[in-house]
Amino acid sequence: MDETKYFKASCAQCGNHIEFPDAALGRMVDCPHCGQRTQLRVDKKGPPEPAQPATSPPPSEEETSQPSGSRINLPLIAAGCAIIALAAGAFFWKKHQAQPPPATSVSVKVKEPITNASLPITSPSPATNPPPAPTPPTAPTQPKALSDLKAGDIQLEKAKGSSLVYAIGQLDNNSDYQRFGVKIQLDMLNKAGEKIGTAQDYVPVLEPRKSWHFRALVTDSKAVACKVASIKEDE
Repeated sequence: MDETKYFKASCAQCGNHIEFPDAALGRMVDCPHCGQRTQLRVDKKGPPEPAQPATSPPPSEEETSQPSGSRINLPLIAAGCAIIALAAGAFFWKKHQAQPPPATSVSVKVKEPITNASLPITSPSPATNPPPAPTPPTAPTQPKALSDLKAGDIQLEKAKGSSLVYAIGQLDNNSDYQRFGVKIQLDMLNKAGEKIGTAQDYVPVLEPRKSWHFRALVTDSKAVACKVASIKEDE
């Protein structure tokens, strides 16, 4: 029985060695290392080596270039860094959300207690067009007396269209008082100057510093003159 020979070829894609029997020389196969299609060709570096028992696939050049204790899996490290970055971002986001918003400073002005010293002193403004103050009545300067009532000249006058005769005169109130119930009484005189009767007149109110024109009826036809007998007023 003939012994089968084995050869080694390098993958045209990844460069790893592929062991194959001599019957497969020149065939297109899938690389067991990278899975790409490659042709089984004998390396030109030297004569084929004797076949070795099948063992685990030889390590790649990158794996053999590093010591077995310090091999680094780069994809795994990159994935771990990404996970750590995401966890740190989530932590800081939650911390920021949990913190209350910064309080805004508000200035508060404390009102000082109002005292008499802090109040401004203002003078009252004069009223616009104030109404005129009522004029107080003039106080009398002298006490009231009957001597303030003065009678002037008295004349006899016959009324027109009748035979009646009146004694006409004027009585002045020379005081600052109102006089109430003023009555004047006259003596009627004949030609000899003798008293032959009386005549009188009355006024309810005589204002201060005013005059009263009295008119007393003469009842005796012989009277030719009249004179003041008395002047009275109600108390």
